[in-house]
Amino acid sequence: MNAPRSGVVLRPLGRSGRMVSNLGLGCASYWAKKQFSERRAQTVLGAALDAGINLLDTGASYAGGHAEIRLSRLLRAMGATPEELLIGTKVGTVSDAQGRLVKDFSRTGIVNQVDQSLERLGLERIPLLQLHGPEPADLSDELLTALEHLKTQGKVELLGINGHDAVIRHSIGLKPFDVLMPFISVLRPSAARLAGQAAETGQGVLAAGPLARMLFAPPLAHWMMRPSGWWYLARALRHPSDSNRKKMRRLRSILRHPEWTPAQLAIAWVLEQPGIESAVFGTTQAVHVKQLVEAAARPLPQAVREALDRFHAGFQPVSFGNEGA
Repeated sequence: MNAPRSGVVLRPLGRSGRMVSNLGLGCASYWAKKQFSERRAQTVLGAALDAGINLLDTGASYAGGHAEIRLSRLLRAMGATPEELLIGTKVGTVSDAQGRLVKDFSRTGIVNQVDQSLERLGLERIPLLQLHGPEPADLSDELLTALEHLKTQGKVELLGINGHDAVIRHSIGLKPFDVLMPFISVLRPSAARLAGQAAETGQGVLAAGPLARMLFAPPLAHWMMRPSGWWYLARALRHPSDSNRKKMRRLRSILRHPEWTPAQLAIAWVLEQPGIESAVFGTTQAVHVKQLVEAAARPLPQAVREALDRFHAGFQPVSFGNEGA
């Protein structure tokens, strides 16, 4: 493994032949919104690139396609070479005429979406194309053949799936998928076992949602001080976890350490799970990028690891709704 001066580690992405940083930046959520200034978005992206992060995760449905356009524009404005990065985008979730998110995993739909993403990203080939929140039934023979054809045409380098446990379990070892991206966090530990199984087949594994929307340590005062905070707060409240309040309080007491923030401890736990090559996080602050990079280069404190093991032994995962959308 290779480690730049920042401490970010490059790991083999399964058997793909690609090296991926152990942290990836999610270029989505509020980062992609037009009301979040271009200057601040560039500061966050710049902090990630300076730290050695080479995995940039976006999607066609994020901010109605604006996420892909913004990422392409900023990379070129900063003098970065997109072809040297592992840029991942997602298809299958699209906005309808009313702006609502709907699913389209038809062969024609996916092919058209890929062409649109190539144009928005300004690329000749998408390094990593992922299906966005499919169900196992969506993975028809017709769709799989179409995906393989996109590879043959040179429009896509690697193929993957971002989704919930059921479709991830179904797709372990399934061709033509090179990469799987389950939701794994201290609040969603069950998928960590799937990561190990996928890695055994040679598939690369990326962890989605490693900070679990910070539900285990909601920074309410911080959220309310900025527009992006209100947006994240509303998103968290959309999927309440009242039935888990007792467990949340216990988890908050575990994720305390004089030399770590709760977010640092949470992401360090994810990165220690077997099979996971990278954890993809989102943020609107460059300082958070730097903090997580520091955490990714340090071993999780043993006392915290043991406390989390005990916590997970009797744990029921929190439901976040349709995260694959």
